[in-house]
Amino acid sequence: MTFLAPTIEAQLAAFQALAAELGTAISEATLVDRALGILGTLLPGRALCIRVLDIRTRDPARAYIRGAALRDGVVSEGVTITDAALSRAQLKSAVAASARLMIRDRWDSPFTGMATGFAVPLAAAGELYGVLDIGYAPAQDGRAADADAVNAIASHVAHGLRTARLADDALGLRDYQARLLESANALILGIDRNWRITVCNRAMLELTGYSRDDVLGRDIRDFISTDQRQFLTSAFAAALVGQHHTAVTVHLPTRAHGNVRTVWSIAPVGRAGAAGDRIDAVVAIGQDQSKIEELQQQVIRSERLATLGELAAGVVHELNNPLTSITVYAEYLVRKFESQGAEVPDLEKLRRIGASAQRILRFSRDLVQYARPSGKDVEPVDIASVVRQSVSICDHLVERGGIELGVEIDPEVPMVQAVAGQLEQVLINLITNAVHAIEGAASGSGKVIVRCRLETPSSILIEVNDSGPGVPEADRAKIFEPFFTTKPDGKGTGLGLPIVRGIVEQHRGDISVATSELGGAAFRVILPAL
Repeated sequence: MTFLAPTIEAQLAAFQALAAELGTAISEATLVDRALGILGTLLPGRALCIRVLDIRTRDPARAYIRGAALRDGVVSEGVTITDAALSRAQLKSAVAASARLMIRDRWDSPFTGMATGFAVPLAAAGELYGVLDIGYAPAQDGRAADADAVNAIASHVAHGLRTARLADDALGLRDYQARLLESANALILGIDRNWRITVCNRAMLELTGYSRDDVLGRDIRDFISTDQRQFLTSAFAAALVGQHHTAVTVHLPTRAHGNVRTVWSIAPVGRAGAAGDRIDAVVAIGQDQSKIEELQQQVIRSERLATLGELAAGVVHELNNPLTSITVYAEYLVRKFESQGAEVPDLEKLRRIGASAQRILRFSRDLVQYARPSGKDVEPVDIASVVRQSVSICDHLVERGGIELGVEIDPEVPMVQAVAGQLEQVLINLITNAVHAIEGAASGSGKVIVRCRLETPSSILIEVNDSGPGVPEADRAKIFEPFFTTKPDGKGTGLGLPIVRGIVEQHRGDISVATSELGGAAFRVILPAL
């Protein structure tokens, strides 16, 4: 059985219907479904299949079918067209050379139970967007009658698919650019020619505390303080006529932090080739300077602490000689008075003088040892000795605050591979924080417990517990971040928990905070054992 070619009137009606659909189809699936419907009306009794694919990728084709069943696995196969069809399609050389495009004189049927038919490439602007297959039932053949009409309709469908893909690509590019702007670690603001804010990224919203709805569409001048309005208005006006500005300082109003100092670059944005180099918008990219200023203050404080440490080391050195004399003479007087039968209370006073001098000597030696550079070479370290040394340095803090200090060290705790001085820094900081937490709670005397024991056969636990107010759950994820503190000015060693975490991680360890059995905070340091 053969088919007659569709009439000119029928083809014209099909083209008109297809043209109308191409203008209203909002997606690939809608476009192809309507095209197959028009083809089915024009060519009744045929099996129809449109396979849409990107020939430069290995993604499976998307198959749409009418009038027959699809053969298994066909969406993962390449597409086959004849040499004549390839010539008519005028594909780019890179597309024509694709491994997914096969040139054969034989038609590869995508249908089940059909061996007669032909394929027309859906090509536009040198790109291949898919293939249209027409199949015929056994003993039927309409290839000669259908070829001209199918080729004409295939050309319209190909251009429709190209338009849909370009639209998807444009939307994807727009979304990608929007995500770039949104994720940028900079303040980004876009303003149109009417001074309305059209773009505002996440960093800008987080700094100012405004929502996107509060900002978009508003006049930028509404957010500029009176004392800056004249200068910034002039800068934006200059950008609207094509001028660039860099290093523009703006004290940005925020809801949570008052006015924050920011530095901006302001540039005009125009369309390439636009008549008269028309400027359509202005983009401003800024940087929050408050964090840089905080870092500068940290550096200044660190330098002051370093200078103070050097001065303290010199003072301690000067104290050593008279303190040594005091201890020596106190021991001499104790022995002399004992031989002379002096009263016990007087002997006890002398012993206290000697013990106090010895304590000051021991503390000064520990302080100088702590102030020395710790070095960077790891070696086997007796962690129990490190804990005792750190506790000894902090004795004066604990006694001054009337705090009870407990030390629990497992006698079987193994050695660790570490830099002893750095681990001392960690423990001194944690103990100092615990003391300050208890003092800040203003609840009278408190308690600190320092533990060191084997956590697992291959790890050691060092734990500092206190009876202070503890660390709120909301702050536990932030306390190891730079510049985050809950202490008043003047407290702390200047080391900071971020550096503590850095030291612990350099030793292949881990630090965490939880609620202590004493009701306060429990800082847990896990280190690998030797």
